[in-house]
Amino acid sequence: MDSKRRREDPDVRRSQILAAAKKSFRVHGLGATPVDAIAAEAQVSVGLLYRFFKSKAQIVETIILEDVELQLAQVAFALEDHSASPAELRELITTRLAENTADPERLALMFEIAAEICRNAALGAFVRKKRIELRHELVARFETRGLDRQQADRLIEQLDRASSLATGLAVHALLYSDSLDTLPATLARITDIVDRSNP
Repeated sequence: MDSKRRREDPDVRRSQILAAAKKSFRVHGLGATPVDAIAAEAQVSVGLLYRFFKSKAQIVETIILEDVELQLAQVAFALEDHSASPAELRELITTRLAENTADPERLALMFEIAAEICRNAALGAFVRKKRIELRHELVARFETRGLDRQQADRLIEQLDRASSLATGLAVHALLYSDSLDTLPATLARITDIVDRSNP
């Protein structure tokens, strides 16, 4: 067993540790989860965990970065439809993002991270920095699609509104409904809600 573990791909081990951290944070809470509990869940030694991540804070930052990369992947997927107008593009992206928002496990994990951001100034600064970087990356991607800066900024503002509404609806469903089963249909209407909210 040990020789097999030594031969395992480092990327596999890293993913295993991240999956264990996400599960532990969701189930026990971020603040109540020590590094050794993450290692135990991942079935690795604490020493091996520290070869991949220097601290629990770095694990949290990596999870946040994964979420940013997921958002970019959803945008990239929508951009593959070269015939879509800016309005259609927004709807495609909003639909993809809404599907992720409806994931109860992701939502629970984001709750934990949001609470930690409120308590941890360094993590809050990290998230704000990554959000700015994400916006710049989105502008660049939209401009390569042929949108001018004003169109790109407007599209991002609309996506921000849609994301805020999707998160709010998901939280409401999670807290006050028996299940999230009806959420996808509700989230599908977000584009219409955003259109009506435009000045």
